[in-house]
Amino acid sequence: MKSARTKLAAAVLPLAFAATSLVAAPAAIAGESGAEACTHPKWSNKDSDTGRLKSSELLAPIHTGPNAGCPITADILHGDVVYYHCFVNNSSGNSWTHVRVRIDVYDFNGWVWDEYLDDNGATHRC
Repeated sequence: MKSARTKLAAAVLPLAFAATSLVAAPAAIAGESGAEACTHPKWSNKDSDTGRLKSSELLAPIHTGPNAGCPITADILHGDVVYYHCFVNNSSGNSWTHVRVRIDVYDFNGWVWDEYLDDNGATHRC
């Protein structure tokens, strides 16, 4: 039996990808020079550490790029184990970690702002 979280992910993912493809070009053009421009830096799995959200955080969004303006693909919930890959500093100087998190039977990869993570994220630069 699927959990509510699995059903939600299965229902929302196709919509999220469709919405992203419809608005990606105008948003990229409008925000290319701004600090919130959604970039997609290269990453690789250089860090074998794991982490969790800070005890003060109930959830944290996983973004497609290391900026708050990038689309969100999933949310990490308090208690989820987060697998670190590497980190970058975005154009605002904020540190973001590329992560993988398993939610039910789905793996989600993306960028999480290090301020949400209990140990400030990955220790290896992308």
